[in-house]
Amino acid sequence: MSNLTLQELNSMIAVGMGDYKVTNGVNKLITRDLGSCVGIAMWDSNTRIGGLLHIMLPQYIPNGFDDTMHHGMVNSAKYADAGLDELVRALVHRGADRRRLMAKIAGGAHMISCIGDSERSDISAKNVEAVRKKLQELQIPILAEEVGGHHPRTLVFDTTTGILRIITAGMEDRML
Repeated sequence: MSNLTLQELNSMIAVGMGDYKVTNGVNKLITRDLGSCVGIAMWDSNTRIGGLLHIMLPQYIPNGFDDTMHHGMVNSAKYADAGLDELVRALVHRGADRRRLMAKIAGGAHMISCIGDSERSDISAKNVEAVRKKLQELQIPILAEEVGGHHPRTLVFDTTTGILRIITAGMEDRML
């Protein structure tokens, strides 16, 4: 992985698919293999409290089939709408000021190409659109984004600086 030492990797907090983590700058957050999924880094620059969410689907539909039901609980972090609500609650609970939250987003790559399907109609485009819509609804500005394309990404979020590092195989790292 692009110039990350083993010690650095071991000190990071891993965020899995359909999950989020919140920290106050002690450890960097990392999520790997964002294909059609979208990673949302959210941060309060004054408190340095931030979180990273790895969504898989645009929205939660109650009473629909949900393969993430566990003991009657829905994994809300899997969805852009419910996951962003949950991340905001967790950040505020940890001490972030809701009015100062800012976001950076990455992912939403078009990983599967089907004849006759436009990139605008695949799940990746729907994920990106849902994230943008929900952040607008929450009145949380998107400071930077890198979405689309055809390559999976790994994200490293440093809440001490607010820098979102995007690592893509065969490409130079980008800093948002």
